Parts: sequence; structure tokens; C-alpha cells
Amino acid sequence: MSDQYRTVAGTAQAHHVVKKSRFFGEATAVHTQEAVKSFLAEVQERNPRASHYCYAYSIGRDTTLREYATDAGEPTHSAGPPILAALRAFDLCNTICVVVRYYGGINLGVGGLIRAYGRCARECLKNATIKTQIFYQNLYLKVNYSEIGTVVTLCKRSGGKVIDIKYNPDPIIEIQIRENALETFQSQLQGIGIVTE
Repeated sequence: MSDQYRTVAGTAQAHHVVKKSRFFGEATAVHTQEAVKSFLAEVQERNPRASHYCYAYSIGRDTTLREYATDAGEPTHSAGPPILAALRAFDLCNTICVVVRYYGGINLGVGGLIRAYGRCARECLKNATIKTQIFYQNLYLKVNYSEIGTVVTLCKRSGGKVIDIKYNPDPIIEIQIRENALETFQSQLQGIGIVTE
């Protein structure tokens, strides 16, 4: 299982016009349902007169993967699924793409809507700066003063980061370690008699 994923850095945008209907796409990284709601509210605030706010997102991975797409009043499967297909085509995770439509007075039909929403989403993601993120696990280690140096060295060798060391009364080290290195790191700790919490 990979401990890396691709997502959008910052916010990406695109604009597309089909038969007087204007489509505006925006995409950004999200990690929670709250972040999805917050970004959607921001897009709606920037586009108060739009007729539709269609979107799709992908959060998590493997067994925790949650994908969602909504047509938001457009005909069934004409808007949300093409946006989700674009996210999948770019192999993005923890990402939302919203496409708003300003109705231009001419009906596009289901096929026309699928093409328009899909194209706007793909152009938006094509304009995005894609970054690779890593899944980390946070560990809290209760250690003796004499073990701090050893734990810090093991952590750095495993590609991890020491986030914090608290000294009250016994030292507790907060460490961030890549998920792929977690098992090896824990067995190294057990080798020197330290158990992770």
C-alpha cells in the first residue's frame, strides 16, 4: 500500500462557455467533510448568481476512500459523475472540484452537459499545480532522558520528524513517521525496549 497521494496545491481555476452557458471550475485540496463544506460555501459566495453548483470529491484511500458526486439539480449523471471522472483521470486524492454554471438560456441536453462539465473540470485540473503528499502517523513515545538521542536518531534515519519533546515530569517525544516506515521504526524501538503509545 502506497503512503503517497497526489492532490492540488492552492486553488486551480478554469472557465468554459457553451451556447451562452458559462461554466467556472475551481479545485483545491480537502481532507475532511468540513473542508468540503467550507470550500463549497466559498465558491457559492464568489458566484452568488450561478444557477448550479455541481461538484465531486475524493477523500481518503483504499478502505477509507470516500468519493462523492452531485448533479445539484442538473439531469441525473450529467454533471457530478463527469467531474468525478476528471478527478480519477488525474489520479487525485483528498481533492474537490466544483463547477458552477450560469445558465445561458439554451438547453444543452444531457450529452451536452456531460461534455461541458467534464471539459471544465479537466481544464481546471490541467491548470492545477499537482503536488505529491505523504501519509504520516503521529506517535507519542514515553522515554527516559538517556534514550532521547537514540529515538531522535532512529526517527531521522526512518525519514520521520520530531514534532515536540515535553519534559513533565518524564520526557514524551511526539514523532511524525511515514506510514510505510512505521512497522520498521516500531520494531527498532522495541529492540531498545521502547513501546509506542
